[in-house]
Amino acid sequence: MAHLADGITSEQILAEEVAAHEIGSRTPQAALLAWFLEAVWKLEPEDVIDAICDGSGDKGIDALYVDEDAAEITVFQSKLRNDPKKSTQGDNELKAFVGIAPYFESAEGVSSLLASKPNAELRKLLVRQRIQELLTEDVYSVRLVFLTNASLDAAGRDYLKAREGSEPPLEIYDGPSLAEVAERTRRADLRAETVTINALEVPIVRKLTDTEQMAVTLVQAKELIALPGIADQTLFGRNVRLSVGRSGVNSQLKETVRKPLEHRLFPAFHNGLTLLTSQLVVEGKELKLTGVGVVNGCQSLTTLYNNSDALTDGLSLLVKIVQVPSSSDVSDRITYRSNNQNAVTLRDQRSNDKATRALQRDVEEKLDGLLSLQVKTGETAPVGVPALENTTAAQLIMAFYLEEPWAAVRKLRLFDQDFRRIFSRSIDAYHVYLVHLVDEGVSSARKELRSDLAASFAAVRFTLVYLVSCVLDATEVGSQLKREPELWLADETIRQEARESIRTIAQEAVDSVNDFIETRLAEDDEFDPKVIFKSQGGVAGVKTSMLRTAKTLDRRGIGFYFSVSPSAQ
Repeated sequence: MAHLADGITSEQILAEEVAAHEIGSRTPQAALLAWFLEAVWKLEPEDVIDAICDGSGDKGIDALYVDEDAAEITVFQSKLRNDPKKSTQGDNELKAFVGIAPYFESAEGVSSLLASKPNAELRKLLVRQRIQELLTEDVYSVRLVFLTNASLDAAGRDYLKAREGSEPPLEIYDGPSLAEVAERTRRADLRAETVTINALEVPIVRKLTDTEQMAVTLVQAKELIALPGIADQTLFGRNVRLSVGRSGVNSQLKETVRKPLEHRLFPAFHNGLTLLTSQLVVEGKELKLTGVGVVNGCQSLTTLYNNSDALTDGLSLLVKIVQVPSSSDVSDRITYRSNNQNAVTLRDQRSNDKATRALQRDVEEKLDGLLSLQVKTGETAPVGVPALENTTAAQLIMAFYLEEPWAAVRKLRLFDQDFRRIFSRSIDAYHVYLVHLVDEGVSSARKELRSDLAASFAAVRFTLVYLVSCVLDATEVGSQLKREPELWLADETIRQEARESIRTIAQEAVDSVNDFIETRLAEDDEFDPKVIFKSQGGVAGVKTSMLRTAKTLDRRGIGFYFSVSPSAQ
C-alpha cells in the first residue's frame, strides 16, 4: 500500500475518485469504469456516458468504446470489491470475460449476442456504437480490458501470462495499478535515481532564475529508453494513460520507428521530450540528473521503448531538461502546461476574428460586472464576474437562436462551417447574456432530471435550452424577448423578473422531458434515451410534448408562458 506525504494512501485516493463518479443511477462498479475511461482512456465525459452499459444481463459487457482513428473496438468489464483487502482477483472471471470474445469476431457474432436476449441497456449500446455495422467492414480489431480494485492472485497472473500473444488481446488493470494511476493524477513525482544522459551535441544551457536552469540538446533514442520507469510508467508523472499505440498518431510514430531510412529526419518532425530534474549538472556532452521525470513525451518514449529492436544510432530526439528545486511550485506549473499544450484549434484561430472581438468588446461595455466573454484560451474573468467561454456561447446560440440543439454538441462545426451563422450581426451582448441566463436556469433544474438523464446532462442540456426557446416563441412577448433582450436585461428589476420566469420555464422543460422519456420507455423497452437528444427527429418529439403541455396548462389558467413586461420603450 502506497502512503503519501499527508498520510492518505493511493488506495484511498482511488476510492475517493471512484466515489466522485457515482452520480445519477450509476452503480459503484460503473463509477469505477467511468473514472477509468476519463482518467486512463482519456474520453470526454459525454463519450463516457455513451460507452457504459450498467445492470444485470449485460453478458459481462460493461462498456464498449469505438476508436475510429485506430479502427479498434474495446470491450470493458469492471469488478468492484466492497473490501479489496480481503479478496483477490483470480482467473475464473478473466476466463469468463474472454469467453465473450466470439461475439465480436464478426457481424454474425453480434447477431448471436443480440439473439441471446441481453438486457435492454446492452442492446441499445450495441446499436448506439454501431458494432454490427463496423464488424461488417472487416477492418476493426477488438481488445478486451478488465478492471478490478482487487489484486491479481497467482492464478490470475498465470492466466494473463498464458494468454500473451493471443487474440483478442487482454489487458488487466488491478487494484494496485489503478491506485497508482489515482495517485499520479493527484501529483507528479520524480523518480529518485541519479541518471546520466550522453548527448550527441554539447547542450545549450540557460540559467532561467537563481534556482531553475534548462538544457536543450539532441539525444539518441537508444540512450533515452534506458531511463528508469518506462515499463511501469512511473517515469511519466501525470501522463497517466498506461496503454498506448491505439491512436492514428501513435500508429504513424511506430511506422516511422520501423523505417530506418526515416530515422535521421526524426528530430525535424517530432516535438521532442521535456524532462524535469531536481539537480542538473552538465559536463561537455554529459548530463547528470538527480531525480528524473518525463512530463511531455510519454506516448513517444513508450513507443520507442516497445520497439527497441528497430532503433538505430541515427534515431535521435530533441530533449529539454529543466532543473526545478523540489520545494518549488514551478514543477507543478511545467507539468500542467506541458500536458495541456493542445494543438491550435479552430476556436483559437477565430479568437482574433473581427466578429469575435467585436462581440467581446460589446459584452465588456454593456454587461460590465454581469458577464465576461472569453474568446482565447487562458483568458480570465474579473473577480466575481461570471465567465462564459465562446465555445459554450456558440453551443447555446446554436440551440436557442438557430434552434438546432442536436448540432450544438458538434464542437468542430461551431467555429468552422457554422461560425458565421452563429456569430452573426444579429447577435449582440444582450443576446449572449440571455442565452447565459437560460443556461443558468437549465443548470439549476438539472437536479430534477431523471437520474439517467442527469448523468447524461451534456447531451440533454442543449435540448432543454431549445425547449425554453420554443416556449418563448409561443407568445409575442416571449418572442420579443428573444429579438430584443435589452428591453428586459438592461434594467436590474425587470432583469430579475425575467430571470425567475426563465427559471420556471426551464423547470417545466425538465418535467416535460422526464414525462416524455418515461412514457416512451413504458411503450417501448428498446427506446434509448441516450440517443434521442442527438437527432432532429428525436428532439422534435420532445418539443411537441412540451408545447402540448404548455397549451393545456395555459387553458387551465396555470400556464408558464413568459409574460414579464419590458421596460418603457
